[in-house]
Amino acid sequence: MEEKIKEIVSTYIKLPVAQISESTPIGRTALQSSILMHRMYARLGEEGVVVSDYAEIKVFGDLMRKQGAGVGAQPAVGAGGVIGSQPSIAMTSAGIGIDIEEVAALPRVADLRKEAFYTQNFTPSEIAYCILQADPYSSLAGLFAAKEAIVKADGQYRNRPFHTVEISHTADGKPVFPGLGLSISHAAGMAVAVAAPGGAVPYPGSSDAAAPVGEAVIRAAGKPASTGWITWIALLLAAAALLLALKH
Repeated sequence: MEEKIKEIVSTYIKLPVAQISESTPIGRTALQSSILMHRMYARLGEEGVVVSDYAEIKVFGDLMRKQGAGVGAQPAVGAGGVIGSQPSIAMTSAGIGIDIEEVAALPRVADLRKEAFYTQNFTPSEIAYCILQADPYSSLAGLFAAKEAIVKADGQYRNRPFHTVEISHTADGKPVFPGLGLSISHAAGMAVAVAAPGGAVPYPGSSDAAAPVGEAVIRAAGKPASTGWITWIALLLAAAALLLALKH
């Protein structure tokens, strides 16, 4: 089994199988792309090597130790189910998260609803939404970047499978996630996303009406709505990050 795992890893880190050892880096830095990292683990999952806490694996030896500990079972979704589909009113200690992804890094497939990478990283509703967009892959890259930004903004989602972190949209197409304000942009084959304290949550007793967190959550806690400036800073940082990516 180790040789099969090496063959799969080799494809993504661009290193011959014979050169892969226990100390070979296979984390995000080695792959230089979060999308490629998730693609690698989706492929490993097809072989029964399912790992939920990608961030904890830095070198090949870490992966083999996980395999030895029995990572073949599907990771538990947890009591919360799909996070984002039914948000509740709660305070958040989130910060700011920014992520940039290359649209071309996404695998091109015949059916987005059946390929492992997409089913493991997006909910059926997210896939359905993106299929209806003018450029489905660009939309998917934007959602993937937004999920990475959410993880960076709020560590409670760090080890959650991406298909349990659902981003929905308002009637005019604005991305929505409970407790966080999201912004997604595209340019020159890149997708950039920002997650910052804010966002929308349902009013009590309503299934779909939403109110800004600054008004609904923070005011309910007796604190003034003061997250707007944080969101503006996050947007400026995202713009700077996108310009930097385009220059390279």
